[in-house]
Order: sequence, then C-alpha cells, then structure tokens
Amino acid sequence: MHIVHIVRQFDPAMGGLENFVKSLAQEQLKSGHSVTVITLNRVFHQQGSQLPYEAEIEGILVKRIGYVGSPRYPIALSIVGEIPSCDVVHVHAIDFFVDYLAVNWWRVSAPMVVSTHGGFFHSKFASMAKRLYFNTVTRLSLRAFQYVLACSNNDLLRFSKINQKRLLLIENGVDVSKFANAASPQYQPHFIFIGRFSDNKRLPQLIDTLSEVNKIGSVKVRLSIIGKDWDNNKLLLTEKISTLNAQGWVSIYCELADDEIRALVSSASYICSASEYEGFGLTILEGMAAGLIPVVSDIASFNRIIHNAKVGLITPFNDPAQDAKRIVQFCNHVSEQYQSLRSKAISASQEYSWSRVSKSFEQVYQQVNAQKKVIQGITVNDYSKQALLTQLNERLENRRSTILAFANAHSINTAQQSNEYLAVLNRSLTVNDGSGMRLASKLKYGIGFKDNLNGTDFVPYLLANLTPGTKLFLLGGEPGIPKECLNVWQAQYPQLNWVGEHHGYFNERQSQHICQTIKACKADIVIVALGNPLQELWLDNNLEKCGAILGIGVGALFDFTVGKATRAPHWMRALGVEWVYRLIKEPQRMWKRYLIGNFTFVLRSLRDAKR
Repeated sequence: MHIVHIVRQFDPAMGGLENFVKSLAQEQLKSGHSVTVITLNRVFHQQGSQLPYEAEIEGILVKRIGYVGSPRYPIALSIVGEIPSCDVVHVHAIDFFVDYLAVNWWRVSAPMVVSTHGGFFHSKFASMAKRLYFNTVTRLSLRAFQYVLACSNNDLLRFSKINQKRLLLIENGVDVSKFANAASPQYQPHFIFIGRFSDNKRLPQLIDTLSEVNKIGSVKVRLSIIGKDWDNNKLLLTEKISTLNAQGWVSIYCELADDEIRALVSSASYICSASEYEGFGLTILEGMAAGLIPVVSDIASFNRIIHNAKVGLITPFNDPAQDAKRIVQFCNHVSEQYQSLRSKAISASQEYSWSRVSKSFEQVYQQVNAQKKVIQGITVNDYSKQALLTQLNERLENRRSTILAFANAHSINTAQQSNEYLAVLNRSLTVNDGSGMRLASKLKYGIGFKDNLNGTDFVPYLLANLTPGTKLFLLGGEPGIPKECLNVWQAQYPQLNWVGEHHGYFNERQSQHICQTIKACKADIVIVALGNPLQELWLDNNLEKCGAILGIGVGALFDFTVGKATRAPHWMRALGVEWVYRLIKEPQRMWKRYLIGNFTFVLRSLRDAKR
C-alpha cells in the first residue's frame, strides 16, 4: 500500500505532531508499505533557509512545498499537484490542507482521512473566532474525508459535535523505545517537563507549585524544563526563576537531542505537566515508558491516561499551595512504592506502542480501499494502475479467462437501457474510466477511485509491462486501421508477439471464422475496438471460442494510436474534461452522448447515492 501523509511541519522541525507522523511512517515502512510525507519547506519560528524540495529521512521520502501566510494557517496551493498516485492520503491536523483538499476533492483520486491532533484549540488566542470557524468551515471541510480519526478522547468529544458519522477514535501512538526504562532505578524527587514552552503549557504555574512544595520542607524537589522556546516564553521563565530565587532547583534546556534528554531522565522519577490543553499527552506517555511517574493537570486527555494506567497524580494547578500539599503527600507515597509504581508506568505505556497503533490505522486504510464499488447496479473494481496490472498478469499466468471492460458515463447509461449489457459488465472485470465515474463514486461513497483507468492510457501501460512473448490479436476499426495499429505497436513493443489483426466490419458467419483464426494463432490476448456495448458483448459471446485468456474492449484506441483521431491536450485530460474536446471535434456525433448523456448520468448518480 502506498500511503501519503500531509503535515505542515516535519523533521527537522521538532514537536509532538512531527514525531507522531515520523513514528507512524517508520512503523508503516517496517510493515512493508511505501510512504511519502508532504510538508512545508520552512521550519516555523526559525530564520533558517528554505529546505530542499526532496529528501529521504530514515527511509521516508519527504517532499517539501512552498507556502505563504502565517504559521497558524500556512497557504500552500501546490499541494494537490504534489500528491502522487497512492492508496490513501492521510492529513494530519485541522488546518489549510484540510480546507483546501476538501474544496479540491474532485482532483484527489485517493481516499482521504484526517487525524485531529487537538484541532486548533491549543491556546485561547481568537477563541470565539475559532469556535465559529470550527462549527462552519471545519464542519463542511470534514465531509470530504472518508474518516475523521480522533487522536484522543478529548478530540472525540469535541469533533462528535460536528461529525459523528465517520468519526473514529485512534489514540496517538508513542515511541515507547525512545526513553525505555531510562528513569532512575532509585527514587529521586526530580521532576521532568518535556514539550514546547507555549502559553497553554502553564509553565509559570508549574514552577510556582513546585516552589510551594519546597517551602513545605518535607520534600525537596528539582525541576528540569526540556523543550523548545515557543511564544517567546523562555525569557519570562528565566525571570520567574530569578524572582523565586529558584536557580538551584529549576533548570531550562532547549533543543536537546534524545540521548541528552535520556541522560536527564536517568536522574528523575517524575514526568509532569500543568498544561491547560493537550490533544493527547504524548510526552507524558513517553516519560511513563521510561518509568517516570506522571503528575499532571486535570484535563480530559491526562485524565484518560491516568485512569487507564492506574498510576500517577492529577491536580488542577490553579492553587499552588493546595496543589503543593497534594504533591507532597503523593511523593511520600511514591517514595515508599517506587519500584512497583515505576514498573506499572512502563507496563501501562506499552498499550500505546506504535506497533499496536499502526495496525489500527492500517485497518482504516483497508476499509477505505475496498476494491469493489457498485455504481448504478454495476460492480466496478477500484484498482490502482499498478494493482490492475498485477491482477491481469496473474490471470494470464493462471490462464483465468477474463474480459476487461472500461466503464465510463456513457457505458453506464447504456447498461441502464440493456439488461444484457449490464449483466455482461457485472460478469467482466470492470474498471472505472473518466471523471464521471469519479463523481459518481464520490457522491455515493465519499471517495473517488484510486486511478482513472481509461483504456487509452492503461492499455499502452499494460503492453509495456506484459511478459515478453505474450501473443496478441487486434480486432476492430475500419479496414486498414488495425493493421496500421499493429505495425505501430510492434515497433513500440517488439518483445511481444503480434499474431494477427482484423477490421471491425463483419457479420455473424464471418465472426465465427475470425474466432477460428484467433484460436489458430494461439493468441493470449484479444484487443477489440468495436465501441461499447458491441465490444463487450462480442467478447462475452466469443472469447472462449477464440481460445484467448484475456479480452479487452478499447473503443477508439486504434484510431488514437494511428493518428486518425486526436486526444485532448494534457491539461484538459488532467482536469477530467476530455469529453469537452471530443464534443468540440465531433459535435454532430457526440452532442447527445455528452450533453444529454452526462446530465442523465449525474441525475442517476445522485439517486444512486441516496439508496
């Protein structure tokens, strides 16, 4: 499976969100998946230069794109064009990417899921505007995503107010190996805080509270504040420490490497946070994996961790004197049972290991990648181009008789008027062709198809990747056209065995003779260009008589190959409006098919989506 993660910041940026995506991507690589991360090309709040467009970080392919605007809502309009062919797009956090991809859902062929990561409520900044935006724009944007994946119980409660139907809880994974078993083996009244120095972390309250603990006197604690300056708070914290004359027991460390953090953890027994908001509580669990005992504020995400672990202290951090009394009492308890509580913290953290959490995400990816969809009564297989190629090669190798049909809006319309044709499409290996099918799938299933598998593009790709020596026969088109097409393809794909051709003007008696000719040639594949529904009906009646394994209906492909007909410019094909070009080129022949037919198809698709 090819998974694309989209996140506004990634390595070398540091933080909970960045570490989450990196850890998930690494676990997915271990499971044999292909992973691409698309992110922005500058690290927020740093004056460094633009990062390279492409890099490989610990096996992860990273693409970086430019942006304008504030780090709070960076605008990167090139994102859609950077998404490669893939099986799923996983967006992380509620930001510009969610809104822009929602507006451009029709341009993204892969199913999309989004992880919440706390939404955008990490601080009180513009809180009223945020609530309004959340209840209007975010509510609408999330409709474009197959699943909304809440990263915490707190997020589950918040997002259930605007999106209940496709909301799932998958709590964050934790790199339990980062500081595994690193806490002091003997009890030490040393508290560790790890995280950004942002306003919502309430670090001044944490310092005030532990200062009161030391005033009580029965317990003398130390505090190490480890992380990255944010909201310009390092200076304020330094002033706070100086005012309290706390330099002897409070230390601040910025931008430490993991091994340096591990060294500090080795002299500590507690992980702490006075935060007023956390989407999950990642660093608390990383600390618990080290064997540190949690002392945390009374917020939903921390409550869930402590409740499940059955180890740690929850205190409000709103009254330093009262909070200090609770902490002193708790420290006395921990000092008496430190070894058992340390082991209990480590054990509880294992429930959040990435190996377990990654499997939960994989189950969601598999659900959104169901390989069959029913469009207006016709079963359409949802393959990527590579997956369809693999499927066909396997069928050829196993000599499993198969008709490959490309279903577009016109063929679906035709099938609504012909039970015979509808039955043939359902017996065939039918795949999607064109923007109309993508729209129908989006309306009914919330996601489009993985790739646009039109025959004009896919068949040359198939020919280039068939086993050398495969035998092919061409049937259809005006006299002379299949011969000319065979000559073109023979020059392009000389590794294949081109055994014969015949034009598409024949009666029933002549049809039987053609079948005998194909059988005598021992063709493996018959490529038929009679237009639909004739080509699929002919294959359904005659493929077995021909002795071939695979029959493919290709419409006007022979004409395109020899230059008798021209395709739309690439930009029109990219936008999914190639039909407009064909309508302009052949208005008398195509107006009914495209103007009336497309309108009818959309109406039927809307009805089909409501069933």
